[in-house]
Amino acid sequence: MTAVATEAGVTEALRRSAVYRVLALAFAPPVAERLAEVAAASAGAAAGTRAAVADALARLAAAAHADPADLATAYLGLFDRTVRCPLYEGAYGPPRLGGKAAMLADVAGFYTAFGLAPASAQPDMEDHVAAELEFMSLLALKEAWALAEGLDEALAVTRHAQAAFVGQHLGPFAPALAARIAELAPPGFYPAAAAALTAWVDDECGRLGVAPAPLEGLTEAEVGPLTCPMATESGSAGLSEPA
Repeated sequence: MTAVATEAGVTEALRRSAVYRVLALAFAPPVAERLAEVAAASAGAAAGTRAAVADALARLAAAAHADPADLATAYLGLFDRTVRCPLYEGAYGPPRLGGKAAMLADVAGFYTAFGLAPASAQPDMEDHVAAELEFMSLLALKEAWALAEGLDEALAVTRHAQAAFVGQHLGPFAPALAARIAELAPPGFYPAAAAALTAWVDDECGRLGVAPAPLEGLTEAEVGPLTCPMATESGSAGLSEPA
């Protein structure tokens, strides 16, 4: 690979990491500092993306200037308390082979393979959309590092993990979550975040060469009340390196 091609690849991987990071922040609890970061980073991350993604990120950046108190109320109504709109992959679709435990173990296996685990303050959230997006942001960063260092084996492993994770988890999950938000959320930030998520994951599926079937509806086990452990004001979306 030429130096010019390597530089372009590194730039692209870093840009992808930034988009995943912005989306992870958008689905974490809406404190003022986080919203300011979403507004600033969305505009920067849009550079070089397809028109549909750039437009969705621009709308997200504009929506992030809303009153944090209003967004906190919307967040609680959608994602906390009775959780009309779960942010967890395991809440969507028909029952899977091996059950939810098998799905969670598979997601956790991806994290463990790259030295990550759910933050100790936020256990049992492997399949939270913010955690899954944060993980993909990390993989894109690792891709940039492998490209810059000329590490062909590490590059192949990282790219394979991205395709597998999007194909098996984030790709099926994101459209189902976005559709639920579009149905239930008041106009403004969360529909904008859902639209950006849909546009970006669709773009990534094409780039990674995967065509996952979207999950549909909520599982029967998730129809009742549930409390979201992501309702904190911590800066992390929920992944950390094990001690």
